[in-house]
Amino acid sequence: MKAHLCLLVASLAASTALACGVCIEDKVASTYDHAVVSKAAADHRVMVFAAVDGHGSAKALAASAKRAAGQVAGVDRASVRAAAEPAAAVSFALDPRALTPEAALGAIAQNASQKGMKLTLLRVVP
Repeated sequence: MKAHLCLLVASLAASTALACGVCIEDKVASTYDHAVVSKAAADHRVMVFAAVDGHGSAKALAASAKRAAGQVAGVDRASVRAAAEPAAAVSFALDPRALTPEAALGAIAQNASQKGMKLTLLRVVP
């Protein structure tokens, strides 16, 4: 009986865990789309996942990064995903022959409507 009670308590505690947005995995997961990642691999593109920081709300930062990413050469516009929760993040498929992931993030920050935006590379998936 005690074993069953312990198992019940442990399962309830595990189900209440929430993403805090601090770790890289939470930020990557917020914009991850398996279909987009699969298509990027088939098209010989890399998936770029980045954190978005700056002045303004997470929602405004994510929206600005999404718009700006769609205007960068080498970025597949249909692949761009952005999220404000649990923290502002953006992802996109990139043709590595056009730009490096770092150069693409620099172009997005430069083209963003939110001035002072900073994008931090979290992960590149080949």
